[in-house]
Amino acid sequence: MRTTLLKNKKVILIIIICISGFCYNRAIHGFSTEQWVDYPQERVGIVDNLLKKYQLLGITREEVVLLLGEETETDYFKTENNMVYYLGQERSLISINSEWLVLEFQNDCVTEVNIVRD
Repeated sequence: MRTTLLKNKKVILIIIICISGFCYNRAIHGFSTEQWVDYPQERVGIVDNLLKKYQLLGITREEVVLLLGEETETDYFKTENNMVYYLGQERSLISINSEWLVLEFQNDCVTEVNIVRD
């Protein structure tokens, strides 16, 4: 009986640890405008949540700036009709490139959303 009780306690402890880890991971990788603007080097960890949470296609440049702040000052991937945001080091075992969010515009509305690597 005592060993069964100890096994049950271990199982409950493992479940609590897993749930805590899941909640912590969701909090860290959840998108917020403040986190996006204040920690640009960590954007790569929240960009997927941003794309799930918000429909960027069809929104205006002004709405993009309200959501994401000013774009990154860079020549990488920059054209007259897009906005570019630095995301951070690429998500891979060996990170040698950076990832960028590129929003293409037509008539002041987002028409294409891409994550690209340099």
